[in-house]
Amino acid sequence: MPLSNPKAWQRHWHAVFDEALGPDGPEPEDMPDDIDTDFRLQFELWDLNAAARERVFSVFPRHGDMLARIQTHQAAPRRAIGPDEATRQLRDGLGLLKGMGIEAPDAATTVEVIDDSKTTLLKAFATAESPFVYLHDQLGEMALQETGDAGKDAYHFLVEPLYRLAASYPVLHWILWPLCATPGAVDPTEASYRLWQGGWSPGWQEDRLFIFDRRKEFGLA
Repeated sequence: MPLSNPKAWQRHWHAVFDEALGPDGPEPEDMPDDIDTDFRLQFELWDLNAAARERVFSVFPRHGDMLARIQTHQAAPRRAIGPDEATRQLRDGLGLLKGMGIEAPDAATTVEVIDDSKTTLLKAFATAESPFVYLHDQLGEMALQETGDAGKDAYHFLVEPLYRLAASYPVLHWILWPLCATPGAVDPTEASYRLWQGGWSPGWQEDRLFIFDRRKEFGLA
């Protein structure tokens, strides 16, 4: 299993960027001491071709599984799902979390369907959060348990670069799941990913569950 060495990973990524992008890409930059402020890591990943991207990922545990998910996401066209299907996927996902012993809202709670004719996305989520929030909070520790320090550090190293793929936490959590569980294990990130792909964002506020219709925003309506 790869050893944990985030600074070495940072140097490796910069070396691949320099070689792959060359004079046609952005000018090479000095590496910030704080990896979290290394914007080159966050943005230039998606300028790489598939071979170069495979090289930057090669330093991480389960890199092949994560790359396969990236390829699947990029290749699969988004398909709108209706409110009944979105509600079912939300309930199934919450039921799965309960079965795994992860705190989640009751899957039997009434699910309200809302859209921008009732309120804005910003207002809807002003005091609400994802019903999968407790899963998301545990993913780093799940990576530690499954793939060791290298897995946990890879999880945190990759969060910002992967967020830039789709500006979506459901997408990045789904891509990072292979760090968190044995291959073939039931995937609790699947529900929020499928909802996002289908044009919905789930919300949770005390005893209230809702799904916000974003199909028009995503060009799926």
